[in-house]
Amino acid sequence: MEVRETSLPLLRREVDSKERPPSGSVRDGVTPSPRGTDRETANSVKDASFHTEKTQSESGREAEVEEPTQWRGLIICGLIMYLTTSMGQTLAVSGWPYLRTIDPTVPVTFLGLVQALTKCGHAIGSCVFAIHAYSTKTFKRALIAGRILSVLGCAFYILIELFSPEYRRWAYMCKFLMQSIAEGSLIVVRSYVPRMSREVDRQQAFSIIEAANMLAVVSGPLVQLACHALPEKGTPVLGEWLKFNVYTVPIWISLALNLVTLYIAIFHFHEPRLNELEGEKELPLGQAMKKAWKQIKKLDRSLVAVCFIEKSCASYGFAAMYTTMSPYVTESFNISEAQALFMLSVAQSIAGVISLVTVAAFVFTPIAKVAKARHLFPFALSCYFLMYLFSYPWPGISEAIPLRDYGENATNPHGCDAHKYNWCGEELYITNHYAWLGVTALLFGIGIPISLISFDTIFSKVLGGIDQNIMQGLLIIMDDLALAGAPVISTVSFEAFGPGPMWLSVAGICALGLVAWIPFMPKLRKLDI
Repeated sequence: MEVRETSLPLLRREVDSKERPPSGSVRDGVTPSPRGTDRETANSVKDASFHTEKTQSESGREAEVEEPTQWRGLIICGLIMYLTTSMGQTLAVSGWPYLRTIDPTVPVTFLGLVQALTKCGHAIGSCVFAIHAYSTKTFKRALIAGRILSVLGCAFYILIELFSPEYRRWAYMCKFLMQSIAEGSLIVVRSYVPRMSREVDRQQAFSIIEAANMLAVVSGPLVQLACHALPEKGTPVLGEWLKFNVYTVPIWISLALNLVTLYIAIFHFHEPRLNELEGEKELPLGQAMKKAWKQIKKLDRSLVAVCFIEKSCASYGFAAMYTTMSPYVTESFNISEAQALFMLSVAQSIAGVISLVTVAAFVFTPIAKVAKARHLFPFALSCYFLMYLFSYPWPGISEAIPLRDYGENATNPHGCDAHKYNWCGEELYITNHYAWLGVTALLFGIGIPISLISFDTIFSKVLGGIDQNIMQGLLIIMDDLALAGAPVISTVSFEAFGPGPMWLSVAGICALGLVAWIPFMPKLRKLDI
């Protein structure tokens, strides 16, 4: 019997009806039961993606013709992910301290506004690139377009000091908005991985992508640490607007990485050939959307809904810390901007190393095939919960924050500013600096990769063998709503009530996510996820 070859796993392989053996004949060593018998019903298994029944013999035939995982394509995809993410990580560490340097009057809430706007931009970019990939059945165009837009954003960032001081914050916002739309092109990676990997290798395949992410988390701050030897103000190259200093050199490095990524996307990224896709071809936008809607209606809606909720909880927990960590250190640790930048870079590098070790365990050990994703995800969410719970200034692990004083002989020039925050006072406490940084780096380093690997595995298996671009795009939009809300809510809470109440509120959201996960464990167990 001839079977049509394909490099895309999880797509149903159907043979022509004229090639099918007559009823009652032996095929693949299995004697099929007559129609309507109880044996066929007893031998049926559940398909998670379409909520339908299919026989074990059908499942066996599909597994028999399933192509091996395309590891080379996944590694190239991981390289693109690494270079793209490392650019963002490099600029994320230095962005806020740099803005405070060129615009000293900018408030903390502006950072929350920028973070929220960039997540909206990311949602728009993800939606556009996902629809384009679904209708055209291509991945490369989205990656190339994203890199070109990112190059333009870096060029705009280099020119930021050409603006007058009162407009620099808005130029800063525009740059990161362009960057976020460009990063929306990475949505195609989420649907590329399921197409290039067998279901049995899915968790390990996603581990490669997350390994690239975690390596970027390490290398981004390391670039900033290397630049720490540069002067804070720097020597002007062209007038006063172009300088090479601790804040601007990472921008040039980011521009260079963008150009390298663009080259790889054009000349080395390979996508599945259309003629290898059974029933898949480029469609007009209207027809593509109708087909996507038919596929969506066949999914298990309760599982999809809980996936959306859990992704939002995990993303909120990540974004709240990611946004407030920098102002928390600069406003309450009684250290200078340069010292805060160094401390944040070290902490993020440590978290990145821990994440790399965690991901390496999934890539090079049997953990990815032994550990169940339905158990790993709540474990990761528990890491977030404990991290925020520890951040609250409990008695015994907290210390007082000195108030800022002014003048040439000030003893605490970087203490808590009572003129800016009403919650600054004599009785203000925060968790011990070094204990907080250590615990945060540990739990963040473990929680982030496990959360991403396990959830991506769960969601891709729930979707099953459909073109996942549209559903992955909807997930990212939901995710970006949480990522947009978290910075605004957390920074407003930080300014109004201080860090303690803010930490507890985020811990509560993580706890709600854990509680919501419990009722769906039996269903996930039945689906062997």
